[in-house]
Amino acid sequence: MSERLEIPPVSMLLGSSWNNYFKILKDQDISPEYKNKVRLTTLIVMINTPFHWWEKAVYNQKKLESTTFKKPPVFILGHWRSGTTLLHNMLCKDPRASYVTTYQTVYPNNLASKLIFRSFMKVAMPDRRPADNMKLNVSYPQEDEFALSNMYHNNYYNFYYFPNNYKEYYNKSVRFEGLTHEEREEWKKNYEILLKKAYLNVKGERQIIKNPVNTARIRVLLEMYPDARFLFIYRNPITVFLSTQKFFRAILQSLMLHKVDNDFIDQMILEVYQMLMDDYLEYKALIPEGNLYELRYESFEKDPVEYLRIIYDELIRDDFNIVEDSFVKYFESTKGHIKQKYEVDKSVIDLVQNNWGKYMELFNYEVPKEIIIKQ
Repeated sequence: MSERLEIPPVSMLLGSSWNNYFKILKDQDISPEYKNKVRLTTLIVMINTPFHWWEKAVYNQKKLESTTFKKPPVFILGHWRSGTTLLHNMLCKDPRASYVTTYQTVYPNNLASKLIFRSFMKVAMPDRRPADNMKLNVSYPQEDEFALSNMYHNNYYNFYYFPNNYKEYYNKSVRFEGLTHEEREEWKKNYEILLKKAYLNVKGERQIIKNPVNTARIRVLLEMYPDARFLFIYRNPITVFLSTQKFFRAILQSLMLHKVDNDFIDQMILEVYQMLMDDYLEYKALIPEGNLYELRYESFEKDPVEYLRIIYDELIRDDFNIVEDSFVKYFESTKGHIKQKYEVDKSVIDLVQNNWGKYMELFNYEVPKEIIIKQ
């Protein structure tokens, strides 16, 4: 399997609205080798624009304002490569679940015309994710940050296109630093539109929302949904670093519009993990008692169905017996999945321990025994 995610020579911004697209690209330094990608993406955004007018007619203001969630949403939190995808996929096997689909992630402004654009996406999308070989499908549950990026320019995932700006994107779109009250409210408005459209699209009773970036957005999410439930999953930081490193090195090569090297990517991973965990630890106390459940990935992996039962009883507070068979079937279907094995230099382990040692101590982790360390 290729270490690089191969996608067509267009940007993920192809599903963006016209105005949003140019706000993201404004004043950015695009490397010469990506100029043609931007030109082709611009053409596709222009072609898509008339369908966006139809979208606004179908998902009009009156329809969105009258849409309310029947049950409190569940936000899955945790750093990338911590098990958020497995947890999200399992919870979305509940027929009462609603979620952002992979299609909506790319085309959040084209739900009304999805019969047209979904066909193109099926042809262009790889069958599996490059970092972990998990299956991909346009209808599968997906995290929502890319979707929000195609709706509103103040978004953290713009770092995939312009990684040099990751700190600025984090401070503005995760911590909301330097934003006016109006800009902050505009972000909330766009996020709510995204989630309501997902709710109407899938037609489930409860939103199951996975987004690693939301790990640090607890305060603003509680402003929007005071009774929301939060499910935080964490994993051995050394495994998280190695897996995130592999994933980002693969996907950034296909998405970025200016060049960065692997050393830059590694430093970015180290810093963002620290920021994300520190923000989570600072703000998790704001969550009302009983509305947060913290889950250790290694425990969940051994007995996922039993932990889902606990999550339903203690956090979601809904009938687990209705969906137990669906969860068991999904878990059985994933048993053939081959986990990544790592053989790394001792200097890499030292790097992680020196930067993330306090989190390893906090979450009670040591160096995983299955990792082969070269001296």
